[in-house]
Amino acid sequence: MWTGSAQAGTEEPIAYIGHGAFFETSGRQITPTQQFVAQAQAWYRADLSRRLGEDKAFDFAAFERDLFDGVPPQGQAHLVFEQRALEWLYANSARQKDDDRTLGKLRALDFALTFEMREGLDTKDVGQGVPFVLPPPLAKKLAGVRALQAQGGAGVKTATLNSGIAYTNECIAAGVPIPPSIGVMDPAGLAGWKSQGFIPQALQFIVGTPAELRTYRSTSPLGMCYALPRYSNNAMTTVALDGVICLSEVTSKVCIWDNQMSGTTFSFAAGATIPIGAPNLGVDPLGRYQAGGNELLGGQGGICTDCHAGENPFITHPKANLGAYLWENLWQVQSLPTFAPNRYDPLVPASWPQNQFSQTFASVPGVCSGCHVKYSAGRFPHLSNQLPGYCGTILPGGYNTTMPPGVPGTQVPAASAFRNAYCYAPPNNTTADAGDPHITTTNGISYDFQAAGEFVVLTNDDTGFEVQSRQSPVQTTFIPPPNPYTGLQSCVALNTAVAARVNTHRVTYQPTRNTAGKEEMQLRIDGRVTALTATPISLGGGAYVALAAAGGGMHVVFSDGSDLVATPRFWTSQGYWYIDIDITNTPAREGIAGHVLAGDWLPRAPDGSSFGPMPGPLATRHVVLNQTFADAWRVTSSTSLFDYATGTSTATFTDRNWPTPPGQACRTQLPPVRPPLTTMQPQLALQACRAVEDDTKHAHCVFDVTVTGDAEFARGYLPVDGGTGGPAQPVGKD
Repeated sequence: MWTGSAQAGTEEPIAYIGHGAFFETSGRQITPTQQFVAQAQAWYRADLSRRLGEDKAFDFAAFERDLFDGVPPQGQAHLVFEQRALEWLYANSARQKDDDRTLGKLRALDFALTFEMREGLDTKDVGQGVPFVLPPPLAKKLAGVRALQAQGGAGVKTATLNSGIAYTNECIAAGVPIPPSIGVMDPAGLAGWKSQGFIPQALQFIVGTPAELRTYRSTSPLGMCYALPRYSNNAMTTVALDGVICLSEVTSKVCIWDNQMSGTTFSFAAGATIPIGAPNLGVDPLGRYQAGGNELLGGQGGICTDCHAGENPFITHPKANLGAYLWENLWQVQSLPTFAPNRYDPLVPASWPQNQFSQTFASVPGVCSGCHVKYSAGRFPHLSNQLPGYCGTILPGGYNTTMPPGVPGTQVPAASAFRNAYCYAPPNNTTADAGDPHITTTNGISYDFQAAGEFVVLTNDDTGFEVQSRQSPVQTTFIPPPNPYTGLQSCVALNTAVAARVNTHRVTYQPTRNTAGKEEMQLRIDGRVTALTATPISLGGGAYVALAAAGGGMHVVFSDGSDLVATPRFWTSQGYWYIDIDITNTPAREGIAGHVLAGDWLPRAPDGSSFGPMPGPLATRHVVLNQTFADAWRVTSSTSLFDYATGTSTATFTDRNWPTPPGQACRTQLPPVRPPLTTMQPQLALQACRAVEDDTKHAHCVFDVTVTGDAEFARGYLPVDGGTGGPAQPVGKD
């Protein structure tokens, strides 16, 4: 039985195959188990990933993010979906592309997974030839992925460059139904459009004229289309606007057409027949057509995905009475799917919003989160200032006129606060956790957080991203100056370790003692010591870890585009390392560095609850910040991403009484107990920080040097390429 390491460069786990059986180099047949398959998949993933170029690595990140959305992290179902990732890597790896042997092995693994498979050789046999059956939602999702891969699409998120017939062909290849010409009607909605009735004008988000809902149900490929002819007036003799959106029920891809030609909108007589995508004089002698794809770029119809965002591409009003049915009943009565297996993926121009992320569950108000989840009413899109149509029209239109269903308009304050909190923020944010932990939140609030222990700096439950920090107390015989934001005079701490979840991997960067007794920084991946070099180490899905280009620290790129740089700095007088943490380009907004919403003084708790406005009494502020808030974001033995020496745990680094209450001595019993600092150095600080121009960074620099008495702390606030800045030493020193 093969038991080798699942790392590229070691012996290949499958030497050869024959009639579906797996063999070692020695010729011994391998019994396929879940454990074996997982190890083999890991080997082929690592081997194939090394063959990807940088552009393909980012494509793979997008594909994998959708692939594993909603898939269990372990078990045979996960292995089945991992095969799809390996197929993508194989198809996009230049070296392996024509390697029939590897292809055969991957296909053999895929076939083996169609049968029930025991976890390991030491677990109970499940019986030979028992078919493995995925749960229905996963089976549907898998069918969509297979359909795309069979067409060569591999599920990669793609913007379109096509128009006309080329766009139609692209949609066909993506498994999207192509609708009948506008005006071709069919009472069944299968050979043409079916009129479902009219949206009550009081419920329309674009108000003023009759809007008719038409549907087309496609059985091959599976999916549906909505058309929404909006008439110019109540006479309903002329159609002024008529957008068409088609959704693949299998691949989650979406295509969009509109009554525009070369960017100009045209109206047409009610009952006219207008072809889709390109002119057809046999259908419309005037040569008119519904444009789609790149032809909509810069058109009068605007940016469709500005408004059509979220889990599905349609803007629906569940309780709207269309005439024969309530809108929400169309699915049950006519089997019209408004949702696909995944968040919808639009084939639209690259400059348009691509609907890549969802709003995290914790950030959604409780009055909305009960319904707005996957497989129910669908997740909200990742709200930001890049969705002006959704934020300006769709969201407020919903909570003012149609939501919650049955009692619309009753939750306006909560929903409006939700909109205001995120719709004016950029989609990606920058945060910092530097020096004596000076936190800069994702929306630019700066405050000091000096608690001792391990905490979630930033997390995103939609993408799986998470960064944690370890804060260690610094004893002093004095009480440091107050923080301008919190008003608290507080004992201080330093970041001394950082950990991250990167896809299925744990990455830690923390100090250790070498054989000479010197402290040095050490990288571990999944608990294994790994050399940190300039050569990126793939972590799957386009993610990697490498030596930072500047500062001598760790650089992690995540699959969701987030970027982490952990820069170690050596405190010479005390003989140990501390770490500055910078996170950029991240959609994450929760954690001790998360958004501070209007009316709050701190980022919200993991469950989205508020810590309220800043308390008046300093003693109460201390308790809320350093106990209630700290404990909310403190990691536990089950949530920690750190590595620990034998006999230690997160509790080893936790002092819930740090910082001590205002006015009390800054003392801790956490090991190692070092002599306290005895003298503040404000004049040294002013001299050391004089080159720091940014006001906030200058204040942080002055605070750090004043408290520590070490001018080297100023390096963390100076540009690396500046004359007085420079990289930290990457190894320990005396």
